[in-house]
Amino acid sequence: MIANVGRLAWCLLVPFVPVSPCLAHDPPGGGGVDTVSAVVMYGDETLLEGGVALSDDRLAELLDSLCSVPDAPADLVRDLRLFQRIRSMDEEHMVLLIDSLFELDTVPYALINEINLYASELPSQREVDGGGLLDWHDGADTPMGSLYGAWNTTNPNAYGPAPDPNDSLLLLKLTDPDWACGFSMPIEGIVTSRFGWRDGRNHNGVDIDLEVWDPVRSMFPGVVRFSGYYGSFGRLVVVRHHNGLESFYAHLHRFKVNVGDVVEAGQVVGLGGSSGRSSGSHLHFELRFKGVPIDPGRVIDLSSGQLQADTLVLKRTRWSYAAYPRGTRFHTVEKGEHLYAIAERYGTSIHKLCELNGISRRSILRVGQQLLVAEAGP
Repeated sequence: MIANVGRLAWCLLVPFVPVSPCLAHDPPGGGGVDTVSAVVMYGDETLLEGGVALSDDRLAELLDSLCSVPDAPADLVRDLRLFQRIRSMDEEHMVLLIDSLFELDTVPYALINEINLYASELPSQREVDGGGLLDWHDGADTPMGSLYGAWNTTNPNAYGPAPDPNDSLLLLKLTDPDWACGFSMPIEGIVTSRFGWRDGRNHNGVDIDLEVWDPVRSMFPGVVRFSGYYGSFGRLVVVRHHNGLESFYAHLHRFKVNVGDVVEAGQVVGLGGSSGRSSGSHLHFELRFKGVPIDPGRVIDLSSGQLQADTLVLKRTRWSYAAYPRGTRFHTVEKGEHLYAIAERYGTSIHKLCELNGISRRSILRVGQQLLVAEAGP
């Protein structure tokens, strides 16, 4: 039992390569552990079948649904509630809590496997602070052509949605003053819907209120990859940027660019509207990396319209890329702490804390919860 606990603590800290049985070996005399970079899996069973990504909101929704069903499986509800609790903890607290799982008469291996897979995707502070920058100038004919491969002008969803298995940690320099490559907020307006789970499905961008005919601008310099009508997006423009990101501008009323056009930051790419599946005039704005949507709120301070930082950290997870502004710190909430004290400690604001973490001023902080803290802007 002690050996199992030690192996669990180890596997929480290493990259995800699912293997079974455990690849940790106790040398003669117990004088240490030889390890390989893998997540220890106790069999193949997990709580969530099919590798479906569950956000915190979706997990809460699933629990609510289960609890409303007569004769819901009590063991599954219990394990999901514990998994929900663990998702707000740091690695140390995870290990301390799940040590006790191995002491149960029936060890919940499915829950332990789920925790191990989840924990393997959490970036460490060292990862966020380190790494090398992705080179803008890769010699390709199109922006980041060596990264994306074929230049597809007919399908906006040509890349992804699965993250590239060869990626682990990437740093994207968002702007480059030496090349006169800047940034512009696509539209100034009220954010009416954020990134994440909404109405039973994932909302892959943010919605910003506008009036029909309002100019919509390119976020960064780049080249137009797609300009046309596309399903629920309506009139859509997709721009590939030199920093490796692609930006999507949907529900437009009119196009102002064509495929292949070179655009600068702040250049008008279209006029706002309500085309496609839309209940009223607004801009549906997405950011993607290799076809995988990332939260624009991790790149832009949506209230001020400024970049969160000049460099974006991307860490590949099982289903997506975890995105963090470089300069972000991870703060573990301790007993008695509140948002004001945390913001003051890191020289930031309560508003910025809330926006970066997707919480409100009235959110209850839990001991062991991890908060992203951006100490300084670009």
